[in-house]
Amino acid sequence: MSGIPAGETARIRDDSGEILLGYRSFASVVGVIAALVSGVVLIAGLAAVGFLVAEGRVAPAILALMLSAGFAVVIAMLVPSINVTIFEGTTPVITIAQESNLAFPSVTHAVIGREGRPIARLRKNVLARFGRNRWTILSGDADRVLGYAAEESLSRALIRKLGGKFSPDFESNVRIHYLDKDAGWIVRRPDSDGVVDLLDLTEDGARLLDRRVAIAIATLVLGAEP
Repeated sequence: MSGIPAGETARIRDDSGEILLGYRSFASVVGVIAALVSGVVLIAGLAAVGFLVAEGRVAPAILALMLSAGFAVVIAMLVPSINVTIFEGTTPVITIAQESNLAFPSVTHAVIGREGRPIARLRKNVLARFGRNRWTILSGDADRVLGYAAEESLSRALIRKLGGKFSPDFESNVRIHYLDKDAGWIVRRPDSDGVVDLLDLTEDGARLLDRRVAIAIATLVLGAEP
């Protein structure tokens, strides 16, 4: 379930509509606005640096670079951390924990199973908001890149940015790729049957991708934005 106001219960259902899991919604526009403002500050700062360098004013250029970078970092630090616990009934089964308070230039979330150890990590560069959203799937120790989840194309991503908040028909689906193979989709745009907000892993018949990791990715993709 996407579009759930922050603090309310969002539910994850199976193919038949039965409730399997639930979590407290964390949807917020703060992260979107902060990322955009940080990007604008950086672009404006780099433009000022280029102008000052062209004018031969090196010292002011260095100062402008430091100020723009500093403001961008401070703005990014104001974004609240995302920490989500997914429950099966009343039993916590998956925890998604942000590993740092600073979501700039990238943010990493640990996917923790009920045994209390990370089974994977998900990393996203904040600058991806200006193009295709992309999550990198890392091993639990974060040493190995195992796959990714990315929007289907740049053109669909741009259409989503312009109209996705007004109609789901403008949304962009997310391709999940794992261990050099296509594993499935996170369906955000209604298909021919009107199905939307779906985690489809039928391509991963061998179940190479841990379903807990797939659920964590879908939760961050579908649940992060209102």
